[in-house]
Amino acid sequence: MKSIGNALLDGIKHLNIVRNLPKYFDEEEQRLAIQSVIIGVVVWAIVFSLQTSVRWLFEAVLQILAGPSPWLLFIPLLLGALIVAWLAQLRPSTLHYRDKEGHIRELNDIEGDGLERAISLYYTSEPSFEQALTGQEGVDVRWELPTFSLTVRKFLATFFTLGSGGSGGLTASATLIAESVSAGLFKPRALTKDSSHHPYIARFWHWWQPHRTDHLQTAQLSAIAAAVAVLLGTPFAAAFFASEVMYRYRPVIEKLVYALISALVAFFLTDLITAGHPVPFESELLYVPPTTWSYFGVLLLLGLCVSLVSQYFRRLRISFDHVFYDGQPNIWRRHLLGAVVNGIIALLVHYLTQYFDLTDRGLELVLGRGDDIVNLAIAGELTIAVALIALVAKAIATLATITSGGSAGLLIPTLFFGTMVATTLANLFDYEPLVLIVPAMVASLVSIANVPLAAILFAVEAFGSVYMVPALFMMVLASVLTHEGTIYRTQRETYESREILPGVSVRRHAIPERWANRTLIDIDFRRRFDLNVIGLVEYRTNEGRPRVRLGTASSTILEAGDTLVVLGRDEKLAELETFLEAEYAKKGE
Repeated sequence: MKSIGNALLDGIKHLNIVRNLPKYFDEEEQRLAIQSVIIGVVVWAIVFSLQTSVRWLFEAVLQILAGPSPWLLFIPLLLGALIVAWLAQLRPSTLHYRDKEGHIRELNDIEGDGLERAISLYYTSEPSFEQALTGQEGVDVRWELPTFSLTVRKFLATFFTLGSGGSGGLTASATLIAESVSAGLFKPRALTKDSSHHPYIARFWHWWQPHRTDHLQTAQLSAIAAAVAVLLGTPFAAAFFASEVMYRYRPVIEKLVYALISALVAFFLTDLITAGHPVPFESELLYVPPTTWSYFGVLLLLGLCVSLVSQYFRRLRISFDHVFYDGQPNIWRRHLLGAVVNGIIALLVHYLTQYFDLTDRGLELVLGRGDDIVNLAIAGELTIAVALIALVAKAIATLATITSGGSAGLLIPTLFFGTMVATTLANLFDYEPLVLIVPAMVASLVSIANVPLAAILFAVEAFGSVYMVPALFMMVLASVLTHEGTIYRTQRETYESREILPGVSVRRHAIPERWANRTLIDIDFRRRFDLNVIGLVEYRTNEGRPRVRLGTASSTILEAGDTLVVLGRDEKLAELETFLEAEYAKKGE
């Protein structure tokens, strides 16, 4: 009786915990959780529709090309390129990223890899020195850029790029669509601003709208996680992918929780619609990887090969960027050239595989997303020759599509490349393809996309916990071999130089000895160098420590050892640097 009474008391306690569950969360946490669910539903509907429509159009194109005239593929490719070029010029916005030299580069909002644009938009509302100088700050910076209109344009651009046969993945485009949807859901509208005529809407909007950058970024991260979960069918990996791709050096556990909520909502909706088949890569049989030394020796070789492929791919992308963007400034010619290159590669592979009787799916080795070819490799239906041809051809075609401005992504191609390398080694060393393909996918995600935790979780969620040890082994190996490599140019790094806008930078220069005990007015600095002094690093203050002072007065007396913080055009800064070097040389400084 006593045990029954204790059980009843425990039951009542648990019932009270469930009843009082909302009280354990403050209003802000409740709002973020509700927003994450809504974001998950909305993003799922849009991304799932895009996935379905792209597959429908691509299969229709393949049916047309299945006849005796495969050269007709140029028609949909060129039409798709023309439509995307038109969309790229329809109310475009320009995004920016900082290259490895610290210079600001421009990106059209819908062209190319969508994840790069999503990363750039994610950081627009984050406080920065550049925003302080230009008078912009907070979430208002994101509201000035397109939201729902960007969603529509990117949706259509991706539909026509991949549906017409463009080579690339869907995931990166989906992340940009998701980011713009999440921003659009919270962007102030005319209806929400008029509180006198719509008091209830205004009250709801005050509760709904994020007023802090951190809250907007939580929504953006949740949307990106939901989009990845729809396409990969791995919600936990999707949440970690969204976090890792944005924050390579900072933990974001508080945002990860809400990203996981949106990812789970999108995953369960996809699972419901697809009748339990949300994962794009599947195997009829689950092969348990061996634990022998010889197997890990092959994994070592596999990691080396995937790392070499990733390094070559990143260098090749730089070359393609120069060829298309520097060599073809005209947007129409650039898009058409990319479509022509894509078509030529596809035709060459088609006739080559037919001539040597290698496969009857030569066009699919190059065109489209490539996930069906990955499934063929998992099933063991690809030979060494087909895998190597697909690896080279897909890399060239994907880069031609994306760098010419086509709306496609690099995430699925990343998995494709690893799969082809693994297929080659599986045939050479007589292994079941799956036991090498899964570790190769991990190595590819780490080597090319630099998302190690998401890579491990993807392998475990998609193929089972038996691949945990091989995944960990490949994660460590790839991280060592490709230290901090990434295909996403907009991922945040640290930079020594600071470019505010294209051609405008900030530099710090120690003053020469003969400027000591003088003011900027005495030196006539502004007229002489056509530059602005926006700060002063004093060598020694009254407390005996260095101090930075922004907006220092022109009448401030400079002292030996002080450093000027100077803003201006790069060519003027270069002239100042040349002058100061000459001054230092005179005094032997």
